Amino acid sequence: MNYSKVVAIINITDYSLISEQLKSMHIPGVTVSKAHGFGDYVNEYDEFGFSENMKIEIYTSQDQAETIATMLAELANELTDGGGVVAIEPLSKLLNVKKL
Repeated sequence: MNYSKVVAIINITDYSLISEQLKSMHIPGVTVSKAHGFGDYVNEYDEFGFSENMKIEIYTSQDQAETIATMLAELANELTDGGGVVAIEPLSKLLNVKKL
């Protein structure tokens, strides 16, 4: 099976705004972290222009990646004034690390 990583960096700082929607997508695993940076929007009050965003990473089958990426982009547009990126990265290998 071929795998992909879907990465979304969106201008949502409150995880509770998006957590229920992510759960309803029935994705087996999601990693969410804070991200600092700038793109279209530059924070004039920060020394480097950074604003706080949310980074979502999902490892999935290559077949599901496009659907998940589209859903994340739609959620970002519904919950924010816009801003952010969603990318699909191909993976050469994915190892599931767990004790047996």
